[in-house]
Amino acid sequence: MEPILTLQNISAYDGTGRALLPPMDLTIFPGERVRVITEPPRFEALARIVGGLLEPDGGEAALLGRPVGEWAPPERAGQVGYAPAEPGFWEGMTVADNTALPLMAVGVAKRERRDAALEALERVGLGYAAHTYPKSLSLGERRLAALARALVRGPALVLLAQPASMLDEKETARFAAALAGRREAAGFAAVYSGGEILPADKTIHI
Repeated sequence: MEPILTLQNISAYDGTGRALLPPMDLTIFPGERVRVITEPPRFEALARIVGGLLEPDGGEAALLGRPVGEWAPPERAGQVGYAPAEPGFWEGMTVADNTALPLMAVGVAKRERRDAALEALERVGLGYAAHTYPKSLSLGERRLAALARALVRGPALVLLAQPASMLDEKETARFAAALAGRREAAGFAAVYSGGEILPADKTIHI
């Protein structure tokens, strides 16, 4: 089975030489659930490297057998979804329109991206909020909306930063059920940081 993601001795440093991401290896296979125990900035650096937004200072990163840097950005973004701990939304756009942004970025027609966004929200249990605005959502609902946005293009790999942070027990259970249900149905690999939100096939420390 071909890995979705292979990182070999990958590392990144800021301008002062401080490690944003210390040298590390990671291999992720289709459908795997991977928990990363690390500081939030390091997980963000990892997500940015995988997404092609941060050039590593050392090592090699490959997505589906191809170096990450060789992927055209729209093509790469279709394979990797990211849900940050602090979901960023355009407050003047509806939840559905925010969810559709990854499709808008690659030129999907308006009706098609609207339908895809509505379906993605429905699948995470947030269809009722599609035509509301982000400010009306609870933190748990905002995390679900961020999950729907990360999944709207059908990626093979999804990275979730601190998905249960500051959620109460009920909200955490709701998010975990939505994520588990979508992963089982779609088969993507899920990599997350923070508390255990899915049973982990492997746990790594950075």
